[in-house]
Amino acid sequence: MSPLLGVLGGMGPAATNSFLAALVEHTPARRDQEHLATIVYSDPATPDRSDAILAGGASPVPAMVRGIEFLDRSGCDLIAIPCNTAHRWFDELAAAADTPILHIVDAVLDRIEQDAPAVGTVGMMATEGTVHAGIYHERLAAAGLDVLDLNDLGSDNPVMAGIRAVKAGELDQARAYLTKAAEMLVTRGAQGLIFGCTDVAAAVGAGVPGVDVPVWDSSDALAAACLARIGTENADQGVTRGKEVHAGQ
Repeated sequence: MSPLLGVLGGMGPAATNSFLAALVEHTPARRDQEHLATIVYSDPATPDRSDAILAGGASPVPAMVRGIEFLDRSGCDLIAIPCNTAHRWFDELAAAADTPILHIVDAVLDRIEQDAPAVGTVGMMATEGTVHAGIYHERLAAAGLDVLDLNDLGSDNPVMAGIRAVKAGELDQARAYLTKAAEMLVTRGAQGLIFGCTDVAAAVGAGVPGVDVPVWDSSDALAAACLARIGTENADQGVTRGKEVHAGQ
């Protein structure tokens, strides 16, 4: 039986679509039947993750756990969460299921180590909640990477302005904000950029025009890691259940 990937989506819908598109792009399929079987649980009503972290807003955990439990009951072999900020609660989500869950930051780290191991400073394009919670900073620091962000700009942070524009469907405005953010991070010394919010790629695609440093899109990295773990060519190998799975395993 072919392996089954579960996707905890809806955070936001455009980000989920970008992840699924990346999954298709990375699959070396010659016909429909060679693609990975996927179940997507998408609940856009999940409370805002950044609001929960920064402003004491409603917790998204109950809604996310419902999705994780649904995917677990559906017989998935692996679960992916194409929302970076949701990984603030990774441990709670991993504890809610026997199905292993890939950590999106590990997927990005693997790509950086493969593509540009000499890079020492990266710029983070992520929500204020992701930055504040240290979702990337802690794991990247442990790998010897310095991390730059624009959270010091407060309400003038063009990353957050761009992400809000994506969620509002204003993609042209979003691209303008996010291009400005990328340029500012490179000026501050970033040798590479991480799209640490899956909505960023939904607006700008695989890279930022005019910005000549490597770019790592977390959604793209997560898709590649999922296929490396349970790609159709590895269907007969199975997966180990009941523990966190790192992208490099």
